[in-house]
Amino acid sequence: MKKTVVLIICINLAFAFTCKGLLSKYDAPNPEQKTMKQLKRWYKKHVNKIPEYLQDDVLECLIDNAADNPNKETIAGE
Repeated sequence: MKKTVVLIICINLAFAFTCKGLLSKYDAPNPEQKTMKQLKRWYKKHVNKIPEYLQDDVLECLIDNAADNPNKETIAGE
Protein backbone atom coordinates (compact mmCIF):
# COMPACT_ATOMS: atom_id res chain seq x y z
CA MET A 1 0.00 0.00 0.00
CA LYS A 2 2.78 2.42 0.94
CA LYS A 3 4.64 1.64 -2.27
CA THR A 4 1.57 2.51 -4.31
CA VAL A 5 1.12 5.86 -2.57
CA VAL A 6 4.81 6.71 -3.01
CA LEU A 7 4.63 5.76 -6.69
CA ILE A 8 1.60 8.00 -7.26
CA ILE A 9 3.32 10.91 -5.53
CA CYS A 10 6.46 10.42 -7.63
CA ILE A 11 4.47 10.38 -10.86
CA ASN A 12 2.68 13.61 -9.88
CA LEU A 13 5.98 15.29 -9.05
CA ALA A 14 7.53 14.16 -12.33
CA PHE A 15 4.56 15.58 -14.27
CA ALA A 16 4.72 18.87 -12.37
CA PHE A 17 8.22 19.58 -13.66
CA THR A 18 7.59 18.78 -17.32
CA CYS A 19 6.80 21.61 -19.68
CA LYS A 20 3.13 20.68 -19.96
CA GLY A 21 2.86 20.37 -16.21
CA LEU A 22 4.47 23.73 -15.58
CA LEU A 23 2.39 25.51 -18.21
CA SER A 24 -0.89 24.02 -17.01
CA LYS A 25 -0.04 24.78 -13.37
CA TYR A 26 0.38 28.49 -14.12
CA ASP A 27 -2.44 28.72 -16.71
CA ALA A 28 -0.05 29.65 -19.50
CA PRO A 29 -1.39 29.97 -23.03
CA ASN A 30 -0.76 27.18 -25.53
CA PRO A 31 2.69 28.10 -26.88
CA GLU A 32 2.10 26.28 -30.15
CA GLN A 33 -0.59 28.82 -31.05
CA LYS A 34 1.24 31.98 -29.95
CA THR A 35 4.26 33.87 -31.19
CA MET A 36 7.36 34.37 -29.07
CA LYS A 37 6.47 38.04 -28.66
CA GLN A 38 2.99 37.19 -27.32
CA LEU A 39 4.43 34.60 -24.94
CA LYS A 40 7.03 37.02 -23.58
CA ARG A 41 4.26 39.57 -22.93
CA TRP A 42 2.22 36.97 -21.04
CA TYR A 43 5.30 35.99 -19.05
CA LYS A 44 6.06 39.59 -18.03
CA LYS A 45 2.49 40.03 -16.76
CA HIS A 46 2.48 36.77 -14.77
CA VAL A 47 6.10 36.40 -13.62
CA ASN A 48 5.22 37.51 -10.07
CA LYS A 49 2.88 34.49 -9.67
CA ILE A 50 5.66 32.01 -10.51
CA PRO A 51 8.25 31.05 -7.86
CA GLU A 52 11.77 32.31 -8.61
CA TYR A 53 13.26 28.85 -8.97
CA LEU A 54 10.78 27.99 -11.76
CA GLN A 55 10.67 31.30 -13.66
CA ASP A 56 13.46 30.40 -16.09
CA ASP A 57 11.98 26.95 -16.72
CA VAL A 58 8.54 28.34 -17.52
CA LEU A 59 9.95 30.95 -19.92
CA GLU A 60 12.12 28.33 -21.59
CA CYS A 61 9.15 25.99 -22.06
CA LEU A 62 7.10 28.78 -23.58
CA ILE A 63 9.78 29.88 -26.04
CA ASP A 64 10.89 26.36 -26.99
CA ASN A 65 7.35 25.48 -28.07
CA ALA A 66 6.42 28.83 -29.63
CA ALA A 67 4.74 28.68 -33.03
CA ASP A 68 7.31 30.95 -34.68
CA ASN A 69 10.45 29.51 -33.06
CA PRO A 70 12.90 28.84 -35.91
CA ASN A 71 14.68 26.15 -33.87
CA LYS A 72 11.51 24.12 -33.36
CA GLU A 73 11.46 20.84 -35.23
CA THR A 74 8.84 20.79 -37.93
CA ILE A 75 7.17 17.80 -39.51
CA ALA A 76 6.69 17.83 -43.29
CA GLY A 77 3.10 18.37 -44.27
CA GLU A 78 2.06 20.40 -41.24
